[in-house]
Amino acid sequence: ETVDTMQLTYAARNSDFDGFMIQEGDYLALYGSALFGTDKNIDVLLRGLAEKVRDNGKEYITIYYGADVQEDQAQKAADLFAEVCPNADVNLLPGGQPVYYYLISAE
Repeated sequence: ETVDTMQLTYAARNSDFDGFMIQEGDYLALYGSALFGTDKNIDVLLRGLAEKVRDNGKEYITIYYGADVQEDQAQKAADLFAEVCPNADVNLLPGGQPVYYYLISAE
């Protein structure tokens, strides 16, 4: 109940979902079960998610990076969360999951 979950993946096809015009290959961010946003730049979505986590007052953030993410890229994502959420404890772990670049939990 106190844990927020986020996922970052990509669009497999063009679509219109919940008011978002999505192009094949765009990055997709989900917050809980809702589409949070879409962009061609994953860093834009990561920053938006981090700001939402900060605004929700979460203190513990765990980022699992997927099979298609290099460790240095994942560290950049963790550093972004640490910058935006300076009062939170940010942990980075290799998840190795396919399809999802990042699975993130915040509590």
